[in-house]
Amino acid sequence: MRQRVPFSDVDMHGHVHNGVYCSYAETAINEFLREAGLSDRFDPRADSHGVVYHVKKIELCYEGAAGFDDLLDISAGVRRIGTSSLTFSAAVVRARDGAQVARAEVVWVCVDKKTGRPRPVPTPTREALAAVPAAPDPAAPRPGTGDR
Repeated sequence: MRQRVPFSDVDMHGHVHNGVYCSYAETAINEFLREAGLSDRFDPRADSHGVVYHVKKIELCYEGAAGFDDLLDISAGVRRIGTSSLTFSAAVVRARDGAQVARAEVVWVCVDKKTGRPRPVPTPTREALAAVPAAPDPAAPRPGTGDR
């Protein structure tokens, strides 16, 4: 997905505030799920096998800087399907020069709606995610796409 950095995302140093990258990663993951036709399996308003998913961990690595009005290409995908967890990766690349700005790993835990306890990812969801191409390694640099 492509995102232009709004002024509200920039800190006093002129860079995208470090906490904003969590939002960018989560939005990219949701877009990935939508594009793969899987968002209904993760919508807490839907009755998707009686489960919801909670964020357990977000790890961010900052590789560079982005600022106001920069165009960013943000991608996400599944890195690992565990018994009761899903690990996604996200990469943030500055469009004008292809420089990697940040990368993230986000872990979601599958939770039973009624008990609030972790439980295995439902088989249909596991199979659907496994059928989607694997996420690229967020640590690997991507070629630039140029300012559009």
